[in-house]
Amino acid sequence: MKLLVFIFLTCVSFTNALYSQTDSINVLGEVFLTTTRLKDSVYTTNTIKLKDSVLRLNQASLTNLLNFNSTIYLKENGLGMVSSPSFRGTTASQTAVLWNGININSQTTGQTDFNTINTRGFNTIEVTAGGGSVTNGSGAIGGSINLINEITYNTGFTNDLFINYGAYNTYGVNYQTQYASKKTSVMLGLSRNASDNNYPYPETDQINVNGQYHNNNVSFASGFKLNSKNTINVFANLYKGRRNFSVPTPNALRTKYTDFNTRSLIEWESYIGDFNSNLKLATTTEEYEYFANINSDFFTFGNVQNFIAKYKLDYLVSRKMLLSAGATYTHNNGRGSDIQSKTRNLAAATLSLKHEISKSFLYEIGLRQETNEDFGNPLLYSFGVHYKASSFYQLKINTSKNFRIPTYNDLYWTGLGNPNLKPETSYQAEMSHLFSHKNAMLTVTGYYNQVTDLLRYVPGNDGVFRPENTNEVEIYGLEGIFSYKKKIASHSVSFNATYAYTVSENKETDKQLIYVPFHKLTAAFGYGYKNLSAYYQYLNNGEVFTTTDTISANILDSYMVANLGIDYTLGRQKNYKIGVQILNLWDEAYESVLNRPLPGRNFNFYLNLNF
Repeated sequence: MKLLVFIFLTCVSFTNALYSQTDSINVLGEVFLTTTRLKDSVYTTNTIKLKDSVLRLNQASLTNLLNFNSTIYLKENGLGMVSSPSFRGTTASQTAVLWNGININSQTTGQTDFNTINTRGFNTIEVTAGGGSVTNGSGAIGGSINLINEITYNTGFTNDLFINYGAYNTYGVNYQTQYASKKTSVMLGLSRNASDNNYPYPETDQINVNGQYHNNNVSFASGFKLNSKNTINVFANLYKGRRNFSVPTPNALRTKYTDFNTRSLIEWESYIGDFNSNLKLATTTEEYEYFANINSDFFTFGNVQNFIAKYKLDYLVSRKMLLSAGATYTHNNGRGSDIQSKTRNLAAATLSLKHEISKSFLYEIGLRQETNEDFGNPLLYSFGVHYKASSFYQLKINTSKNFRIPTYNDLYWTGLGNPNLKPETSYQAEMSHLFSHKNAMLTVTGYYNQVTDLLRYVPGNDGVFRPENTNEVEIYGLEGIFSYKKKIASHSVSFNATYAYTVSENKETDKQLIYVPFHKLTAAFGYGYKNLSAYYQYLNNGEVFTTTDTISANILDSYMVANLGIDYTLGRQKNYKIGVQILNLWDEAYESVLNRPLPGRNFNFYLNLNF
């Protein structure tokens, strides 16, 4: 019955109204490529590409950016605190976060804390909905987010300084310098963000206690064209942060948490005739310290070191056919206060084919064979077609098998870990309708996802929660993305929108999973006139259940949040900009996690210098 509902939603989806987003958002794949060589990218799923202009209109955290510019629901334990996603009705650990193509999800928790990602360190952020395990490996069930440092050449010496200051003594300083000649490009970025974070809770006489945070981020990207056929790219990122965790009551015990994460990557890309070779060697580390009492020197810790090697060889069989083969090897070495010291090795081989049969029809097939020491050797697949009926309408259909392996905490947590866990497995299908006409574009997608061996922490006979493979989850829904741009003389207007309807049910109980809203809607309107620009952002999250007992007492109410911004460009070369933002314009009292209120109306001022 649910599958029939999914098919019905897909077939009638082009009649639905849409809403949401900001400035320059591109939906990749809307233009069918026939005049150039086939590229090594997915043509049968949809990707939102968020560029520099969008990143600057939002606060520096990945949480804020995706809240207002995607269909992802973000659960935030107070401003700047731990933040995790629910992408297409899945759990936080079922979203893969990539850094320049390398998976950086925590090996201890299986997820990424979106408030530890500083968006100022990237040129582009890509958001791809749906299964991506064939390409991105474990965890890419709900979707994937790729943080990208784009390397440009022949732009000379440039500098960019962005400074902001706002309520609760919140400030950010972000500086980026770059030198780029015809064959060499070097970029260095430095960022610091901090806040006293002592905001009053709307409609109460309480304030946010013990919410202070600060973090520093260093990003580096460089490219070297050795010759016309060989390029070496080097990337690095360092993040160090400290957060005091907000307490639900003033007298509660105060805690703090520190993060130290490093990433380094060297990439060698080579073109030889019809072959394209790409080798990536990366190391990442994640280290945390948790102080259960902020006044005590005692802490628990975790430390994981990772080595990743990825190789991809593309062979252009013809201008209409691309054959790709690849291999990935990952070595993890982890230890901690509550985690047994353990190493593990994971490997995979991939094979894919993209074939453009005609100017209007393309199909692609992908296979991934996993091999590891503990979880068997699952074979994953993806298959999709892309049909361009006309310049106005395109159709995409995609199906895939995806998975997620248990984490260090799940397997090796002393006294709690379960070494007999199985990987989560997902079977997905989706259909997208793409409409484009002049300055407007609309994408509507219906999807279905079945997840088996869902990993959850459940109480045992002693009342202690331990990880187990439990339920089967059935997920289906509808997503829409709309964009419109128009320029008339010195005036420019833009409107962007997203909408998501999501059903994510535990098949054992027939109840919606916790913290998965049925509805999410975002919208953004922008207006520009000469040196003046203004924008309005809107977010509407539907109600969510906070416990597995779906009764009214356990429902978190829906909320609507809006931001208003205006800025003015100065200088003969229009390289200076000053602006102000009113955040939570309508002073909405809301929370995305139970008993964790977020700020009411507040102001943010910023200055952007390019020189």
